[in-house]
Amino acid sequence: MDEKTKQVMRIDLNEFKIHIRLKNKTTLTLHFNSPSRRFYLSVIALVVNEMKKLGKISSIPLEHHLDLLALLNETVGGSAGSSDKENLLPRIYKKWKDALPDLEDAPLFKVLGRKKDYDEGIGKAYHFTEEEKDSWANLFEYKGSEENVRLKFSIDKLGIDLNDVAILYEECLNEEAWEKFIFDLKQKAKVDSTKKIAYPLPDKPSIAVLPFWNMTGDPAQDYFCDGLSEEIITALSKTPKLFVIARNSTFTYKGKPVKVQQVAEDLGVQFVLEGSLRKVGDRIRISSQLTDALSGYHLWAERYDRTVKDMFTIQDEITMNIISALQVKLTEGEQARIYGKGTDNLEAYLKVMEANWIYSKGTKEQVTKARQLSEEAISLDPNYALAYCILAGTHLLDIWLGLSKSPQESVNRAIELCQRAIVMDGSLAQAHMRLGYVYAAMIRQHDEGIGEGEKALALAPNSADIVNGHAMILTYAGRLNEAIPLYREALRLNPKPPNNYYRHFAVALREAGQYDEAIAQLKKAIKQEPNDPLAYLVLTTVYSYAGHQEEARAAAAEVLRIRPTFRIEQLPQGTHRDLAIVERENEALRNAGLK
Repeated sequence: MDEKTKQVMRIDLNEFKIHIRLKNKTTLTLHFNSPSRRFYLSVIALVVNEMKKLGKISSIPLEHHLDLLALLNETVGGSAGSSDKENLLPRIYKKWKDALPDLEDAPLFKVLGRKKDYDEGIGKAYHFTEEEKDSWANLFEYKGSEENVRLKFSIDKLGIDLNDVAILYEECLNEEAWEKFIFDLKQKAKVDSTKKIAYPLPDKPSIAVLPFWNMTGDPAQDYFCDGLSEEIITALSKTPKLFVIARNSTFTYKGKPVKVQQVAEDLGVQFVLEGSLRKVGDRIRISSQLTDALSGYHLWAERYDRTVKDMFTIQDEITMNIISALQVKLTEGEQARIYGKGTDNLEAYLKVMEANWIYSKGTKEQVTKARQLSEEAISLDPNYALAYCILAGTHLLDIWLGLSKSPQESVNRAIELCQRAIVMDGSLAQAHMRLGYVYAAMIRQHDEGIGEGEKALALAPNSADIVNGHAMILTYAGRLNEAIPLYREALRLNPKPPNNYYRHFAVALREAGQYDEAIAQLKKAIKQEPNDPLAYLVLTTVYSYAGHQEEARAAAAEVLRIRPTFRIEQLPQGTHRDLAIVERENEALRNAGLK
């Protein structure tokens, strides 16, 4: 301690105080006695530590320390004020320029051993000489602007050098003290984030890929940005060594300025990928960064300035950089699956990206456009398997939306297209799953459906849609003991799922006699989409099976409110292997007042 007490200035991170001796021998002890004030003392310590590392009193560019500033703000600062990284620099710039130099009013600290008095009608202030006030104020030099902040703590103006300044934390001194301080903050941040996480963390690296920001200024280019995010999610989902949150959940944050820590807490993951895309003519600029959301540290970041034709390469590079950063080792087979076959035709690829984006909306207005784009992609590359798979999906949408003039012809066409896609690319999990669903739900070939579902699951074990789809097939086949755990897994992979996840899970729970949980799942669906007639239909049957006829009739009334022309005969009658299930459903609906 003798060495420490010799210092002219001590920055004490244990008690968040500065002890300083001014030119006129005045000794000050300044206490930064609130979370936001502690943040600014930590910024002073950061600047001093960086100057010590440089070995000279110099301006320190803060944009190089954004992650560290965010950590300080989240921990010692208690997230006071704006916590967005882009707003941190203007905040610090303003305080360094206006508030920190003010010894008289002391808006960011308390001067210990001194009393504030009213001074000429301007409120309470500390009484210091002009020399004392100037000595303190001269410490805070700044350059640049709010976006490009360079700060200097000008101790040389007090006639002292870097060796006269000490940073203290616990029993450590200077750089060792600062590193220990930051290490402890990271550990605290990690513990705090883990406590807030909505789900237990998986026992393997877990990641959420946020939708890339569209920086083009043209909403029509959303499909391009969304497609990039989806391709990365799809590729990562092919390895069993990762836990990958589904698109449906991550895209709930689209267009929202959300912090990665919040995403991690909501979805129950440790790592978050975020990025942006700007497209001008045939040039693209893609920026992406992978963050450990529990500690706030970036594991990897990269910017790509390329042409549009390099999209395939960029996707592969981002995917493999993520896998490398997460220290996941792939077998040759896993790596081959991640790269896939796809297409080398850029125009075909862009059409499929747009078709898939439109198809996901699932509306009557979009089916024709999605089909047209898929067919155009096939004309450009007749061996593009994904284009055939999406085209098959449009024929199924025709049936579900009541657009098909011949549902049987639409089914046959969907089967043919899925089979062609599989011949072209046997590793395309979506094609196997779509074919398996048609087999089981539409033409009563349940065993064949299970076979295709198993293939899809082996190819994309971390795809929520694949896991959920196979659970549906198993439900139709009556294999509830296998289906129910898969539904739970799908919901963990997709914590903010579309309503069909809840509905199909509820059917499996109903058939297993787990009525209370089935009702709970359906209430989630109704809360998410209050006008979902299918959720109310399943709820009607569950209440009826459970002996709650009054509640069943109320649910049936909601069906008619939403769809006044509903008739039981409109429902599929052959999805379940055991046709007695369908007969019992129909009877429950009739008993509740539906026809």
